[in-house]
Formats: sequence, C-alpha cells, structure tokens
Amino acid sequence: MTIRVIFFDLGDTLVTRSRAWLPDAQALLKSLRQAGFRLGIISNTGNLATRDDILELLPADFDLAIFESDLVLFSSEVKQEKPDLLIFKEAVKRAGVPANQCLFVTENIVDTLMAQHVGMRTIRVQTDPNSDLTELQQTIMKFQELTR
Repeated sequence: MTIRVIFFDLGDTLVTRSRAWLPDAQALLKSLRQAGFRLGIISNTGNLATRDDILELLPADFDLAIFESDLVLFSSEVKQEKPDLLIFKEAVKRAGVPANQCLFVTENIVDTLMAQHVGMRTIRVQTDPNSDLTELQQTIMKFQELTR
C-alpha cells in the first residue's frame, strides 16, 4: 500500500521550542504537497484555547493552509492527547483511507509505537541539532517504491 496522507507532529519534529523551523522543514512540506501527498498535523497543544494561541508558539511564517484543515488535530481541539490511541484513530478516520496509507512523522518513540498500534506507518526523526528532515523525502519516496 502506498502512503497517501502524512501527519506530522509539530514540536521538535517541524519546529523548535524557540519558535524556529527545523532546517529544511518548510521545503520538505512544500515538496511533499507538490508530490501529491495530503498533509496533516497530530500535536499535543495543552490547554491552548484557540488556533491563534497555538500559532503564537510557532514560527511567524507558519501557514496552516499547507495542511488539509480536517487533518489538523490539535489535542486541545479534539480533546485527545498523544500517546492515546484515540487521537491516532481519529486522524485515520478523518483521512478517509486505511490506516496503512497514513504515515505519522515524529521524534517521539512512544507516539511512534502508538500510531503503529492503530496500523499507521511511522518514521521517527532526529531532533535538532541532528535533525534528519533533509533525508525524510528520500525515505518516503523509497518506501513508496518498495510498497508498489
């Protein structure tokens, strides 16, 4: 099965705690979108009440529009937090494709295991300063070729 939907965690996966993009994160998202992947977010956002509150903690040029609106799952909005299985099940449900056509990208090993438990495919990335996002697209494309 090929990957159709790619969900990203935010903190330490795409952005740093100091409100900066990880190297190559923006280019990766643009490239994946141009390659036809549907993009989403699964992120714990604590008790932040609104998306504006969440965006305040992200880089100033962070644009939610690159992600499909229905595929943005902020824990404060869906009332589920990672690593609870329910947030991953909700992500798959919203994607409208089988779980094995969804990929979850994060730096967190527990979240990786829980996403796998619901049938999602996963890739665990390294955190900054050893971020390996530059290799992620190649890994996804290689995976696509192997599963055809």
